[in-house]
Amino acid sequence: MDNSSTEKRKFKRYNVTDFVVAVFDNRLGRIVNISENGLAVQLLDDDLKSLPKKCETFFVSKDKGFLIEDLPLKLVRKEIILTPHLSIVAAKFDTADTNQLCKIKEYISGLS
Repeated sequence: MDNSSTEKRKFKRYNVTDFVVAVFDNRLGRIVNISENGLAVQLLDDDLKSLPKKCETFFVSKDKGFLIEDLPLKLVRKEIILTPHLSIVAAKFDTADTNQLCKIKEYISGLS
């Protein structure tokens, strides 16, 4: 097997099938996948240059009655996937708050 195609992530990513809303630097987005380490958010915005390296966010799933507030994130990747308005932003969780991490794990357990 070619090493370049081997998955090198520490945590498994889970696709988010229900509509989960995230606020990323005052921009509404949809979470497309999540892991115990971070998430990817689809934004309807092409102004990625103005995104900060770090911010706090919250996300909510109405279907599952799930909410995490004031979750610190550290931006790791940003890219425009459909010109001019659809972008993906990937971020790591930048928190040691055990309550927030437990809520994330609880949400993920419902996805697997």
